[in-house]
Amino acid sequence: MTSNIENLNYYSLFNAPLEVGLRTLVLLSYVKTNDYDIDRIVIFDYFILHARDIDAEQNNLHPSLPHRSTEIIIRRKLILEGLEILVSKGLVDIIYNNAGIFYKSNKMTDLFVNLLKSNYFIRLKNLTHWAISKYGEIDTQQLNSLINENVQLWGGEFEFEALVRGNYES
Repeated sequence: MTSNIENLNYYSLFNAPLEVGLRTLVLLSYVKTNDYDIDRIVIFDYFILHARDIDAEQNNLHPSLPHRSTEIIIRRKLILEGLEILVSKGLVDIIYNNAGIFYKSNKMTDLFVNLLKSNYFIRLKNLTHWAISKYGEIDTQQLNSLINENVQLWGGEFEFEALVRGNYES
């Protein structure tokens, strides 16, 4: 019989839906005026994780690994799974309207986020505040343009992302 601690190796917490969901929860707790769709959440998750790619004065939340641009593709599924957890626990509201599916914080969001006090979450909250303050009022299309314009500056590993999105020009 294995202990719960031994099972932690089997059930990775890093980049699992729960961890990604908690980051999304913190993000949505800082968004007070708008609802965010999945595209916007994916962009801001990347900005928060790899803040130094966007602003040299910021530190990344996670290490910058090679080919990190593929995280944008992979993270979408993880974020959706994390959002399912958050919605099922009443920590985030889901809004359906003619423009699509959006996610919004509620009273429980802030109550829960205020309980997160580890060094990791303090750094996460600081980076989230920075990202929302700097880019929160920019529409999603402009954010995508910012990413596309700076892809080469952030490293050649983004070329795969361009291929997947069909934006590759030879």
